[in-house]
Amino acid sequence: MSFQTVELIGFAASALVFLTFCMQTLLALRLIAAASNILFIIYAVVAGLTPILVLHGLLFPINIWRLQQQLMLRRRIANTFSHPPEINILMPFMTFEKFEAGSQIFSKGDLADRLYVIIDGEVRVEGVEQTIKTGEIFGEIGLFSGEGLRTGTVSAVGQVETSWINRTTVMKVFEDHPDFALALTMLITSRLIENQTTLHNQLKSNDNITVPSVS
Repeated sequence: MSFQTVELIGFAASALVFLTFCMQTLLALRLIAAASNILFIIYAVVAGLTPILVLHGLLFPINIWRLQQQLMLRRRIANTFSHPPEINILMPFMTFEKFEAGSQIFSKGDLADRLYVIIDGEVRVEGVEQTIKTGEIFGEIGLFSGEGLRTGTVSAVGQVETSWINRTTVMKVFEDHPDFALALTMLITSRLIENQTTLHNQLKSNDNITVPSVS
């Protein structure tokens, strides 16, 4: 291989490194970084540059690993639109708590500092008469409201076993699992719409008046 060809490979590898600083997404960054590793390995072998060969020989599998992580994250985010939040990722950080039949888990206006998952049983959201069952999340709306207060009263229907996680830990989970953050956002949105529809229908049936829709 001619000297000019070797130089061209080195310049091409360097250009790809420069491009990584211009990428706006991690997936593209990892692809270009892996490509630059390959060119630098070729350049180092041909030119006999052992330190560069060792460096990029180590960096290449790291970039491939990170690339696979990004692809898996994209698949999880895409699946979020057709699946409920994956609560299993919360379980290692949660605290178990049991409630007797009829007891209030929290009341409207209380400090909203916990997100709950029902392990067994069901709870009722008073006012909108919504029932939340085993395996589902509740308490998420107040947790992320601007005031940080509960927006409704939730009571146990029969004996209920729950696990809860505080807000600080939830935010840390979001950092590692943005797909869960997206799923929880979608859950909050759907419940707000459901609550609005329920209250809208109650006003119409109880007062027999025309209630404007809220978009």
